[in-house]
Amino acid sequence: MSSTVFLMRFQHKDPLDQTKNRLKKLFKTAGFDKLVEKQDITAVKVHFGEQGNSTYVSHHYIEPVVRMIKSCGAKPFVTDTNVLYKSRRDNAIDHLALAAEHGFTEKTVGAPIIIADGILGRNETEIEINAPLNQTISLATELVSAHSAIVISHATGHLATGLGATIKNLGMGMSSRKGKLTQHSVSKPIISETKCTACGVCAAWCPADAITVGDDFAVIDDNICIGCGECLAVCRFNAVKFKWDSSSELLQKQIAEHALGIVKQKKGKMGYFTFLINMTRDCDCLAQEPISIMDDIGVMAGTDPVAIDQAVYDLTSQASGKSLSQIAFPALDATIQLKYGEEIGLGNRDYTLVETDF
Repeated sequence: MSSTVFLMRFQHKDPLDQTKNRLKKLFKTAGFDKLVEKQDITAVKVHFGEQGNSTYVSHHYIEPVVRMIKSCGAKPFVTDTNVLYKSRRDNAIDHLALAAEHGFTEKTVGAPIIIADGILGRNETEIEINAPLNQTISLATELVSAHSAIVISHATGHLATGLGATIKNLGMGMSSRKGKLTQHSVSKPIISETKCTACGVCAAWCPADAITVGDDFAVIDDNICIGCGECLAVCRFNAVKFKWDSSSELLQKQIAEHALGIVKQKKGKMGYFTFLINMTRDCDCLAQEPISIMDDIGVMAGTDPVAIDQAVYDLTSQASGKSLSQIAFPALDATIQLKYGEEIGLGNRDYTLVETDF
């Protein structure tokens, strides 16, 4: 059965008031005013952006969504979860402070800002999914507790999956620390002895203290490594590699299964906005000023995360000749998460694209 995906074309430089008004119309056009009910506690899942990153979805685009949720008689809160790697986003105290610095406050968005998995990412709830890889998965408790959710994602490339968009924001972004560890455990990096300079930066950033730096090169202990990819992100000498031949496939499947957990738990009470603006090679988790690798397309809305991410793949392919993931990480097959997501019942790859006339 074909899913409907709505596309509102715009550019991030368009007049802000105009875009905000159009987002309110898109909320109703996509039928989100029907899935968010009176007295719902509604999670608005976002990414607050890593320190030094500026291309995350701005709080300016969150405020009209919050306003529309309130117009339904619901009680929204804006939320994200903590990360595994060393960062100001690895605990709720610093995470909330960074969110405020990036413009996400109750005053600016109109709703409380809450870290959904607690102070250290251990506030979790087990959800039964009975999927091929996992019987149960661990999700952030406050996301599970919400009656409904609007998920706001930013389409980017991703160093481990090729594409980071709606499915990744669901699967990785809504998991507790335990859930994230389960997903990352399939991927382990290796360090090139010839390229490594023994500078020690990777060891300093490793959240698991799995890296030992010798006189000439660093070594990763596979028994301790959690596969988060932080060493790959911070290495300036291209000395860290992942064995993507099998681990990217497994990671994408793990992400899809964790996404399935929250989708099944919410039972039709989830809507998705996915922004195709400021599209960069790397995801918003990287602490660096990213550079866009293709022109803005707009924002999509719908209730099927697989259909939306398939549309991300298709629309970026049509716009640039290659998909966002093929441009960002051509060695990775980002369609694995789409195919597997459809296989396990997360959504449908078949969709009908409807462009808005407002």
